[in-house]
Amino acid sequence: MKPFVVGIVATYRRAPELARLLRSLESVTVPLALLVVDNAGDPETAMALCAPPAGVEVVRLVPGANLGCGGGLAYGERAAMERYGDRFTHLWSMDDDIEVAPGTLERLLGAMERHCADLACPMIVWPDGRPGWVPGMVEGRAFRTAKKVASPSDYFARCGTRSIPVTWATGVSLLVTRRAFEECGLHRDDFLIRGEDLEWTLRITSRFTGIFVPDATVRHLPRIPEESPEAATAERRKHGAMLQNIAFIAVHLPHGRRILKHLPGNLWQFARQWGITGLLEGLRLYWSGAVRARPAGGSLRV
Repeated sequence: MKPFVVGIVATYRRAPELARLLRSLESVTVPLALLVVDNAGDPETAMALCAPPAGVEVVRLVPGANLGCGGGLAYGERAAMERYGDRFTHLWSMDDDIEVAPGTLERLLGAMERHCADLACPMIVWPDGRPGWVPGMVEGRAFRTAKKVASPSDYFARCGTRSIPVTWATGVSLLVTRRAFEECGLHRDDFLIRGEDLEWTLRITSRFTGIFVPDATVRHLPRIPEESPEAATAERRKHGAMLQNIAFIAVHLPHGRRILKHLPGNLWQFARQWGITGLLEGLRLYWSGAVRARPAGGSLRV
């Protein structure tokens, strides 16, 4: 069966980023539809979607409320099932602030076929060219190399371009087969922000093979954070949501037990960034996630 991919993006007031993403999809040769979940329902987002790439069907979905990332992706996944039925073969979840390199989707599909994989993620590249958001590769050497090299070419020189099994991956760009999606389910809609990708990929790779495909690349181009007390507070809340969600996943979900060993390191990173008050706050967030069994929720709406 020839591939038909449905891409899903959850967005909130990022019209320029969406327009850039659409332009980067112009070279895609695989049949592709893109469902954009507009959590803000704003006119600028609608305008950004008015000129889709040739051959790509773009559909704007407006849920009427800010569902966050996890909820927005789940909303789009339900719409994909209703709209395309048995037609689609793969789901491609993407952040709205990425730029897809030519050939990326085709390389991901080819690697999945060669390795009988049901999940694939590309190499994520920061604006300065460094690899970023490295997935949980089972090969320690490749994982450590990807975290310290200055460019994808440096990684290729040391580790080659072969695909490597992963146990989890970031949601910046994730390609999943219909089979894995049907058996493992939607993104959790109670993960408002941060961690929904970790939980979903752990869930999928507990039953299916996931791979990192280094010669498929996506540039992650987030906005430069504002230097203001309000922006710092917002980032701290998002970071805290991730900490709480990690604790919930590791303690309460069977497929999350694999990340229990990372809890001390994540708490230490939070404390290093936010100081002694960060350590106390991190312990409180761990209590909420691990003991009270609560994912980060509505108070973190942004």
